[in-house]
Amino acid sequence: MLQALIVDDEPSHIQGLIRHIPWTRLGYAVPLTAESGEAALPLFQDHQIDVLITDITMPGMGGIELAAGAKALQPELRILIISGYNEFEFAQDAIEVGAHGYVLKPLKLSEIERKLAAFRQTLDNIRQIHEQTQQLHTIVSDSRELLKESFLYELLEDELTGEDTLASWRHLLELPSLTHGVLLVAALFDGDTLPTGDVTSRLMLNAALLQACSVSLQQFGFVLAAALKPGGVAAVLANPTPDERMQLDKQMRFVQEYMSHTYQVTVTVGISREGLAWSEVGRLYRELKFTLTNARQGGQGQLVHVGRMERKAYEELRERENLLPDLLALADADEPERLSVEVGQAFEQMEAKAHSFQYIQSFSISLHSELTRKLWNDVEAVSFLSNRALHRLMESQTVSDLKHIELEYIQSAYMLARKERTLQQHHLINRIASHIEEQMPDSQTVKQLADRFHLSPGHLSVLFKKETGQTISDFVKGLRMKRAKELLQDPMIKVYEVSERVGFQTPAYFTYQFKKNEGCTPQEYRDRYYR
Repeated sequence: MLQALIVDDEPSHIQGLIRHIPWTRLGYAVPLTAESGEAALPLFQDHQIDVLITDITMPGMGGIELAAGAKALQPELRILIISGYNEFEFAQDAIEVGAHGYVLKPLKLSEIERKLAAFRQTLDNIRQIHEQTQQLHTIVSDSRELLKESFLYELLEDELTGEDTLASWRHLLELPSLTHGVLLVAALFDGDTLPTGDVTSRLMLNAALLQACSVSLQQFGFVLAAALKPGGVAAVLANPTPDERMQLDKQMRFVQEYMSHTYQVTVTVGISREGLAWSEVGRLYRELKFTLTNARQGGQGQLVHVGRMERKAYEELRERENLLPDLLALADADEPERLSVEVGQAFEQMEAKAHSFQYIQSFSISLHSELTRKLWNDVEAVSFLSNRALHRLMESQTVSDLKHIELEYIQSAYMLARKERTLQQHHLINRIASHIEEQMPDSQTVKQLADRFHLSPGHLSVLFKKETGQTISDFVKGLRMKRAKELLQDPMIKVYEVSERVGFQTPAYFTYQFKKNEGCTPQEYRDRYYR
């Protein structure tokens, strides 16, 4: 049975819940109880508690603080907060500490029962997942073939994290020491020869290809083989001898012929260059996939090797793929000086590596287009500048010209964009701030404001903070406090009326927020003003 803990500084409230909730029928033992957060927290060290029901306001440690501490001790704990305040900020605090329910006084027992039943279902699901995971762990531990597949997938995806992990796999699978390196073989179905829509047929074909590869490679000593998605097989050969490497083409040709004659499908096969360590398999796989993709454009059923030219083509692609995101990230970070330095160095590195002029020109145009699209597509002043620079890049004859044009464009575009956007943002945020002030005491959510001013909520929040130095929530709170202090200076206005006029739903929460911000209650502030 599940164990609940009820925490409330009013004993009558605790007894009411114990007496009127059908705990046994709901699958719970008689609840544990405590009358303060300080008394409740040690119970989590001595008992397995499944559900915490706590009042939000108690002397000393409140419900929010208790919930945070309890969640740290027992992460799967379900938490139900009881509150007398129907305020969004309290509910938000409860959510932030991991509460799963928030109910208001006076309590409705039917609502409490629904929450407890839902908690039980969730906890039952979690325990079932844990049990199934443990069962799977047992099955996997007993299956050497599954372990080999798991190890191969880690190699292919570069998930082999450190020497300790490799040592663990080496012990588990009795991996051989690599005296002659590793080779990677990949056999991929040519897409238009596979049956479409028939899942069973595709699974059977993949199983047949895996079996064909495994049988054909069994003479090569230690081999790891596994099926790939959406259709294919990868295999790693440890320590292949020169004679075995010479036989590898013949064996993989047999696999291609077998799949063609028996199942009427074609398979393209790739063989990697030699790797010296297990940790190189992921890179070998990426080179091989790139080579296979290019080879399949020239026809089906090919057998290709990753040679010097294929590796160079892959490295150029990777260099370009790595350079562009890094440079665009600098652009996003609004660091034009550093971006200019990095772009200049990129041109120098490509020239030092003897890349062709066509390659460097293609990189220049890609970078130029991405910068314009990502950063300045909405800035009219940059459009003419961008088109002129693009035309000059296409007509350039030297790497030096390409570099000069791109750096000049980056500096000029940043300057124009900053001027235009700074002015636009300043006017926009001033309009939003004025709108918020005009709508007092009514408040709008960030989403409502964003919709009104045609922005995304996230972008609005960032712009507002950047322009004013405050979040929208803090800005609204400041307006409320400022207006409240003005109203409190008029002794004819009651404190509860001040609360209503500045947009608080209850005087209690107004008092709580006022004291939190000003260090005194509204009444104390008024008394001090008229002292």
